Amino acid sequence: MKVVHYFVTSLTTVLLVSAAHVMAAVNEGGQFSDQEMSVAKFWQGMGPALRDQGMEAYAKRYHPDFRHWDITGSGRVSDHAGAVAAWSRFDEAGHVITCTHVIPVTIDIVGDLAYARLVYEQANRMADGAMTYGAWRMFDVFKRHKDSWQVLESNMVQIEPEQEEGAQFQCLPGD
Repeated sequence: MKVVHYFVTSLTTVLLVSAAHVMAAVNEGGQFSDQEMSVAKFWQGMGPALRDQGMEAYAKRYHPDFRHWDITGSGRVSDHAGAVAAWSRFDEAGHVITCTHVIPVTIDIVGDLAYARLVYEQANRMADGAMTYGAWRMFDVFKRHKDSWQVLESNMVQIEPEQEEGAQFQCLPGD
């Protein structure tokens, strides 16, 4: 089956996930502390926040100074308002992310900042019923706010799954 790549927008730092298909962030071998895994789990929970709590609660998961740099695409830098607008359009169009999976590569916490390198994949059911799939290497910065995290900075490059030797992908079509 040919894998269809779909880049929702250059703002794929968030998820709209069907609860039945949410995959837990992987911590094989226990190499990450509970605090480090809280960052990966926060990322994993972005989609359910949009679906279950609505756009207002979802938007609060982004730091007010949020920036996203589209490294390999337009080169454009988007902000908080742009991210919220893009995901509002995705949601209002009737598209649904049906599967997400986060594979932490490194997570470093320094004070109230977390620096995370992640491999992220998602599958989508578009409003017309078509299924799409994408995978990304990501470097994100999170800022602690009260007892949780907010996404402060996001940078990503789309990849082919076979580029990640040994990674256990969960959302590939036909799996």
